[in-house]
Order: sequence, then C-alpha cells, then structure tokens
Amino acid sequence: MKKRIRNLHEDDLTEFVQAAIRADEKPFWFAQPRFSHVWQQEYRSPTTKLFLFAAILAALLNVMAFIFFSLSTILNIILIVAIGSVILRFCWIYYLGRRLVYVLTSKRLVFFLESSKPIEYKSFPLDELGEPKLTRGADGYDDIFFSGVNEWVFGISEGGNVETVMLKIRNISGE
Repeated sequence: MKKRIRNLHEDDLTEFVQAAIRADEKPFWFAQPRFSHVWQQEYRSPTTKLFLFAAILAALLNVMAFIFFSLSTILNIILIVAIGSVILRFCWIYYLGRRLVYVLTSKRLVFFLESSKPIEYKSFPLDELGEPKLTRGADGYDDIFFSGVNEWVFGISEGGNVETVMLKIRNISGE
C-alpha cells in the first residue's frame, strides 16, 4: 500500500525552512506534524469548546424564543455568528494541521505556517523551553511537551531525535 504523501516533499521542506529562518540561525531539526495529532489537540482545546458551546447555546435560545414567542432577528443573527465562528475555527484547525512546520534552530524553536511565504506562527528562545518531555504515541508519532513555555510539538515521527538535538545545541551554546 502506498504511503500517504506529506504536504511538502523533503526537498521542498528544506527550501521552505531555509527561506523561513533568520540569516544568523542554523536549522538543526525540522518536521511537519501528523495532521491527526494536531486535529485532536485543537479540537479538544478550550477555544474550540467555547465556540461549540456558544453555537449550541445560541441554537437553544433561538428554539426557545421561537416556541414561546416568535422569531427573533437578534437571536438569528447571534446564531449565524456562532455557527460561522465554529466553521471558521474548524477551517483554522484544518489549515494549521496541514501547513504547520516545526523548526529547531541554533537560537529558538519556531512554528511556521506554510504559505506563499513562511509565516512565523510561534517562536520560543531555546533558554526558555525547559526540559523536553517525550510522550511516545502508539501510532509511531510522538508528542513533546516543553515545560518552560507550556507548549507541545505534536505528531512527529522522530521525537527521540529532538531531545538529542536539543542536548547537542545546549552543549554547543554552553561552550
């Protein structure tokens, strides 16, 4: 059975990373996460839950207003906005899952979004990351939690390598 094609081929990903990082940085590791890991985490996030709760609440208020009174224009507008927010949230999660690239450079950990030109989504200096905590996935893809910044790197296939690379970078910068 054919392996699923990633968003960027390895050569394209290398060019993307070179174009995305600063001139004074050297990339040590980069990867795209597995889509399902990003989807699961973002789907369970408090922001997504808030949007879903608001849409359900708006729908219930709309039904109750219709049953006991009549159609309410304001509640209909609120319902449309709430449902639109949920749809936009799911579009954002899909975009994030398909376009995210993790890059560990000589100075920082950066999350880039693939676009016509690289978009820096999040950036964390190496000295603020803290110790990486690896969580091995049953599907062969690992998640790494960085306690210093309370951030995760989701769905990468070589989680153990990231820990090794971080130790090497710290040794190089410590010399």
